[in-house]
Amino acid sequence: TNVIQPKEALEGFANEGLIAVAVLFVVAEGLRQTGGVGYLGQKLLGQPKSKISAQMRIMFPAALMSAFMNNTPVVAMTLPVISDWAKKHRISVSHLMLPLSYSEILGGLGTLVGTSTTLVVNGLLINETGQGLMMFEIAWIGVPAAVVGVLYILCCAKWLLPERMSALTKLDDPREYSVEML
Repeated sequence: TNVIQPKEALEGFANEGLIAVAVLFVVAEGLRQTGGVGYLGQKLLGQPKSKISAQMRIMFPAALMSAFMNNTPVVAMTLPVISDWAKKHRISVSHLMLPLSYSEILGGLGTLVGTSTTLVVNGLLINETGQGLMMFEIAWIGVPAAVVGVLYILCCAKWLLPERMSALTKLDDPREYSVEML
């Protein structure tokens, strides 16, 4: 309706990068609600042979995906898929969620759009110098850091991550637990 120009509408926000993150949340929610993420996630993740195999099946695709999509919506989109997958294969969720989160953060270091932080810093850089970062300009540092970080997590997760089980799996009769909660 030409009441206000897009540039004027975005001036009230601290940074235009925040708008990009908000739009990516909408995309992630759309993918989740259509069921496409759940179906593809179960097919792509497959049947793990061990805990490390399960972590690898999660971490490498998550890191790659978060390099091209902001990591915050990627985490929001993949959490339910990983939780269901872990329960289906009787793997402690605590051994998958932290590696998932860290791999998505590390993968986001490879591109400009990977993390909210780089989007905000790029906006500040544009305001100060008039010139921003290129899409893959930070990749020469971010990609090696991501590879080393993911490998470290895979090697050390067995010592660093706690073994936590659901409250229901600790009890013989889940109905008893439910009654106590009521």
